[in-house]
Amino acid sequence: MAYFNQMRWKSIGKFLRGFLPSQHVLIVILIFYVGGVVFTLLDLRSAQFIFNGGFLLGNLEVQITPPSEISWNYFLNQFVYYLGGAAWNIFRNNLEVSLECIFTGIMIIPSILVGLFSFIGAVCTILSLKVGVIKAALIMGGCFHIYFEFLAGALVIEAFLKFYGSILRSVRNRSFTLFKQDMRSKFIPILLRIIFLLAVGAVLEVFWSTWWVYILTNHYVSWVDFYFGVNSALVH
Repeated sequence: MAYFNQMRWKSIGKFLRGFLPSQHVLIVILIFYVGGVVFTLLDLRSAQFIFNGGFLLGNLEVQITPPSEISWNYFLNQFVYYLGGAAWNIFRNNLEVSLECIFTGIMIIPSILVGLFSFIGAVCTILSLKVGVIKAALIMGGCFHIYFEFLAGALVIEAFLKFYGSILRSVRNRSFTLFKQDMRSKFIPILLRIIFLLAVGAVLEVFWSTWWVYILTNHYVSWVDFYFGVNSALVH
């Protein structure tokens, strides 16, 4: 029994490690993250203009109208069509950008390295200067969707390298079989992980992070009252 438990934990550990990027990619990510921090400290006004933190900086206008009656139709319209639709749009947009980055590489620098990693560094710094380090840590630390988007962005870079690395490898060896093997064993698993991370991130952004930032930057509303009553959320 102990042997099987040990093997199970090893399998789980191996599965989770599959969501982590390589050390080289982590170094690149760290460089762009620090770059966002340094740029913000040197030129706060330009950083605020370039890195629009949106709702993360509290720029969120929400209208909450408690329902007079909670019915199945209300629940369906509110949580599936309205909130679920918002999460779907976020997921679809992020997936489209990710696929464009993977297969062309054109958008990796502006959308992933700068638009995500430098953005996170800049927003963390702007928040720290605006509301203090402790509150900034609470806001960013509680926005769980950022963790998933961070990992997805890192894996997008990995997928790009795997895809074109497989092409070069197959061309050098003049073997299309090698390309198919690499796609099946290396590229597709990474792509599936990216899709999973983006899906979870989109759900968390709508169904958790929006409420979390709102109660820390405006006033407290319970999660139930917020999501059952919210009918408009505008970022300005």
